[in-house]
Amino acid sequence: MSTSVLIIIFVVALVFSLGFLLLVITLVPAIQQFKSLLVDMEKTSLEMRDLARELKRVSVMAEDRLEKVDMVLAQSKRTVENAGDALQFISQNVLRRSAGLLAFLPAIKIGWNLIRKIKGGNK
Repeated sequence: MSTSVLIIIFVVALVFSLGFLLLVITLVPAIQQFKSLLVDMEKTSLEMRDLARELKRVSVMAEDRLEKVDMVLAQSKRTVENAGDALQFISQNVLRRSAGLLAFLPAIKIGWNLIRKIKGGNK
């Protein structure tokens, strides 16, 4: 082989090796950053799992409490309905039937006050 061919091969090999060296020099920090990114992602993943477990626990607690609130609301509704029925019964049966007698209550009170006044006042 001639010396010019050897020089050309040497120069090409030198260029390739310099290019590979520059590639390695630039990729090593990128690989280190990628490693640290993977470590951070692993920590974040663990935190997310813990948070998901905690969220499920809180969700179950909230559902239990909402079921209790639903029960309280249902019981309150029944209580209000029963109270309404009782008041309707009182209104229709007791107050309407005794409305004539209830009209005399103020007159009876006035009469009672007059009797007390005649007997000697408030004692």
